[in-house]
Amino acid sequence: MELFELDADALKKGWGAEEQYFFSVKDYKIVNHYDFADYDRPEDMSETQFLLSLGYIPYFNVKRIQLAKAYIAAVGSKKLQQKLANISDENYIEAFWKYFNAYPHLSEGYEEFQNNYLLKKAIDWCDENGINFKVI
Repeated sequence: MELFELDADALKKGWGAEEQYFFSVKDYKIVNHYDFADYDRPEDMSETQFLLSLGYIPYFNVKRIQLAKAYIAAVGSKKLQQKLANISDENYIEAFWKYFNAYPHLSEGYEEFQNNYLLKKAIDWCDENGINFKVI
């Protein structure tokens, strides 16, 4: 039984742009969609449809705003949560970093939270797609 290794590199690719990385269900490898630029894709197929037809599925992707909102929900004060609740998504990251830098307690544990959040998203993606994995 093949196992996908959830190592630092695999998790790092979860920060890629949406649909930048794809996963081969045949050999459990992560590939960049640019690797297929020279392939002849039928004009009536989107890039994603084409890659799906070749046995690749979109790799998991975490957006910075998802992480920021989850972090504030986990460690932010109710007052800070209320302030950020009124910020539009397009301005959220800038506001998040403004508060993050203004309140030193927010930086305590941030990196650990980020790593755990990314790992959880990767595990959820593996479970949803029936990918056998081990955490390295």
